[in-house]
Amino acid sequence: MLDHKEGITSTIVNILCQSYPAEVVTRVCKIIDEECSEISKRGSGTCLQGKCFKDFTEFSWDSLNKDLIKRCPHTVQILSSIVNIPSMEIQEKPFFHLMVSSAISLHGRNHEMSAIQYVTAFILARGGCTQRSMEVLCKFGLCVHPYTVRNKLKGWEDKLDEELKELKEKWKKNEQPLKYQLVGDNWDMDILPSYRTTDRRTQSLHLFQIYAIVDRYTPTNPIKSCGFDDNITYIPSISEQKILLNELTFLFATSIIRNIPQIAQHLQNVYPQHIQHKHSHYAAMKTKQYPLGLFDTNENKTDEMIRLLKDLTDRYVPLDNDNVADAVFFGGDRLTDERVQCAQVATKDSSTSKGRLEGFISKSEDFHRLMNLMEAIFKLTYSTESAADPCTVHYYRNILGYRNVKGPVKNAYRAYKLLYYTIGDAICVAMFRNELGTCSMDVEDELTLPDLSRMSVEQKKEWLNGVCEKLVKKWFFEESDDVFQEIREVLENPHHEENYWTSTLESGRFHCHHCSKDYKRVSSLKAHESEKHKIPLKHSTKKKRETKDEVHCYIMMLFKLVMLHRNFDSAVDMGDGSRCVRSAKYELPIYHKTHKIKYTISSIHTIAMSSGLLNPDQEERFIGNRFVNLQGGVNSNIALDEYIEMINRDTKASCTGHKTKESILRHSKEYPLLVQLTNQLEAASSMGTRKGFHHLPSYCSDVQKVAKDLLEHDIFRQNENRKLNKKLPGLDKNPFLNCTKDLSVMLHRHRPLSPYGRLRDSTF
Repeated sequence: MLDHKEGITSTIVNILCQSYPAEVVTRVCKIIDEECSEISKRGSGTCLQGKCFKDFTEFSWDSLNKDLIKRCPHTVQILSSIVNIPSMEIQEKPFFHLMVSSAISLHGRNHEMSAIQYVTAFILARGGCTQRSMEVLCKFGLCVHPYTVRNKLKGWEDKLDEELKELKEKWKKNEQPLKYQLVGDNWDMDILPSYRTTDRRTQSLHLFQIYAIVDRYTPTNPIKSCGFDDNITYIPSISEQKILLNELTFLFATSIIRNIPQIAQHLQNVYPQHIQHKHSHYAAMKTKQYPLGLFDTNENKTDEMIRLLKDLTDRYVPLDNDNVADAVFFGGDRLTDERVQCAQVATKDSSTSKGRLEGFISKSEDFHRLMNLMEAIFKLTYSTESAADPCTVHYYRNILGYRNVKGPVKNAYRAYKLLYYTIGDAICVAMFRNELGTCSMDVEDELTLPDLSRMSVEQKKEWLNGVCEKLVKKWFFEESDDVFQEIREVLENPHHEENYWTSTLESGRFHCHHCSKDYKRVSSLKAHESEKHKIPLKHSTKKKRETKDEVHCYIMMLFKLVMLHRNFDSAVDMGDGSRCVRSAKYELPIYHKTHKIKYTISSIHTIAMSSGLLNPDQEERFIGNRFVNLQGGVNSNIALDEYIEMINRDTKASCTGHKTKESILRHSKEYPLLVQLTNQLEAASSMGTRKGFHHLPSYCSDVQKVAKDLLEHDIFRQNENRKLNKKLPGLDKNPFLNCTKDLSVMLHRHRPLSPYGRLRDSTF
């Protein structure tokens, strides 16, 4: 009976539509008008009228869809017939067209139905759309007026650090263990005038970008380290080198699996992708960041830095009256680290810890350390004049056609990294093939492998690790337990000539070796012994060039340096803070050898801060909380200062519509809000995550090409007649050789005595 009635109704409607279409349309319009009138009333509670901060941060298309279907189902049905959407459950392009067209139509009826117009305006503002363009789009009903956006964002500025201040209060009262740290970096931009005159020139802006990040790891029973007073602390111990052996074995094995198909087919899906460490559980967690915007501070000016730190102390440091209850870590590159220390030294005479700016402990972060390690490797191994020297980096750069590898490393870091990693993987493949009795890359059958198909998973991994460990011992450690033996002999022996001027230091005074005189500065002692006791001030003479296979030594040095960089880089990806700070001990002699003084000092400070300079709780947090994780996963971490580079990039894109310093600063707090809001919309629209920096593209064919060339040059068999036409500085098979000149004095001079104001000891 019901079906019969529906059939009659359908027949009547069809007849009316054919005979009186205008009347039917008029009646439908009345129904639509009633629905739209009801939903557009002020205070109706519809999603399109929700314009508070929470509405946008929790925005979802599904909620909007359900709201429209509930309040105006016939309107949605008509619009869906126009769009010809197959299903309302599938969130694809036609679905979004339907939602946006519905919102624009309702906005035309009542300007308060403007949630989607705000969302569109946020996206345009983040992309750097000019005010004039937004005004035109506003007239079309696609977005709200730029002044409306500005006023809305202005009212939300307190949302940037609202949760952070709540954390500060709980930190001060010890109500919960969650703590946080700040990370800052300079933000530089040149504004070019339309017409250049004597009083209208390029204006260089120097501002300061800051964000806060909540610690993932909170220590429960921290243990104090042994101490940092001994120079031996600043180089790896024998036990630490054994740990490095295991780490390099893992990296070597993953390189082999990635680049040799015969091995990959058996082990690619079963070999681990992550080295387990103390903080592996925390490394997989997403981090919580709070971008705090731009500050009108030039970090090169100490007085401006002092003003900024005083402001940040009042806002974010847990205080007990005028004393600091607990210090907050302040991360950045080496320049930022140094400027914070200069500000602390300039205010050291204050009577309170707040006045001395001891609410912050500055530190150098890992992305800039990685970049500077690559610069040091570049100094030792790269020259544009070595294009004719086979097996050199520039030679392979030309062979592979990596034309983007040019200029300073800091301007093309990722291009240089890809080139060095390609050559590093090729050396690993060549070593593996050479060990298994083949010097050909063309015939895979020549690889002498056991029957891997008959082995269990554990037996396969054990076999591969055994071969790779043997090769790492042979070529990296040179069958030795200590690749730092030369440096260790110098630092352990107080009577070594390198320690002559520092060996008599006692109670802050340098005593003469030949009389009872003592001096405050080592330079005064040198002058005294030279004049009174006729002690010559020895200057090291250049060593006679040894007869050696320079190409073989070059490749071995390159292999070791690339493996060290890759170990540090993978430690950042895996969130392994212990490996990152331990890497500083391997970086220190390389920086010293290549005269990178600032990062030599940075390595000394990093080692000291992880060896007892900080209190146990701070030390554990310093080691365990060095990373940002935006998407989750144990191998998806990036360094804290790399994330601020990403914020700088987004901010510069957003501010292209503002052409004066005053305008940029006036809108500076808007940028992090725009990023937060548009990221939420991208997530709600299933846009997917942006491509990360820790996934390199596939370069297997390039690795095969370089490995084949290395084997053709018989690189692992020494031939003393092979020479490089371009002589490179510091060419040693072991890169840690010939690093001891003035190293002892450098360690004495820059060893910090306090976490604050860690500037050099001027007496050395």
